[in-house]
Amino acid sequence: MYNDYSSAEDKSIFTRLLILMMLFSLSVAAVMVYMLVKQDRLFIRMAVITLLVMAVIVILAIIVTLISILLIYSGRGNLSSAGRIVNRFLNIMFFPALGFGKLIGLEKQRIQRAYACINNRIVYSSRRHLQPGDILLLLPHCLQNSQCRHRITVDINNCAGCGKCQVADLVRLGKELGIKIQMVPGGTLARKIIMEVKPRAIVAVACEADLCSGIRDTGLLPVIGILNERPRGPCRDTIVDVDKVEKAIGFLINGRY
Repeated sequence: MYNDYSSAEDKSIFTRLLILMMLFSLSVAAVMVYMLVKQDRLFIRMAVITLLVMAVIVILAIIVTLISILLIYSGRGNLSSAGRIVNRFLNIMFFPALGFGKLIGLEKQRIQRAYACINNRIVYSSRRHLQPGDILLLLPHCLQNSQCRHRITVDINNCAGCGKCQVADLVRLGKELGIKIQMVPGGTLARKIIMEVKPRAIVAVACEADLCSGIRDTGLLPVIGILNERPRGPCRDTIVDVDKVEKAIGFLINGRY
């Protein structure tokens, strides 16, 4: 969730990356302008103009995204519109940002965490009062104890409640709050469930990579992402802070965190 990290850190990771991308695009644009002045061949001039236009579009998109992120974190202005702008542009810029981050030696997971945290900030900047039945809690199969023989990805209510993992606590939470809850083995099934259930908002527990891909797949559907913890490595016997899950669901129902 976004408050797992300081808002200044979340904002600075992505904003600094976007600023570096903008400076790079400005450098490309400057080179294109120089070539346009110096070059006489029509074919090369047309190619340079095309690249220049693309660089300008990227620069403008980054500027709009940066302004919208600042509005989201300041809590001022039309947060709903700013949130939609950030959502759309971050989805467009996500893979270029990963590529550029790799180029400058920035860890991939840091970018993914920052993306997920900014997404959460967008959701928390808007007030929502949803019915519990309109909320879907999506859980990764790796929360289930790796030695468990019960097939809870088919039906999470098959959980025996042995206490060896947190699934029983989450099932109990789902029943108490009246929300829908599903455990999925992967993104394909998650998308299928979302299309079938048609929730108005989602609380998703996942690792950085799955969380980012899931948020991007859902488009403008509000998703609060909660990162799992992996004491035994990825995709095995992971854990999550159940209190954070409950608070996220509470926000979607009551409009306050």
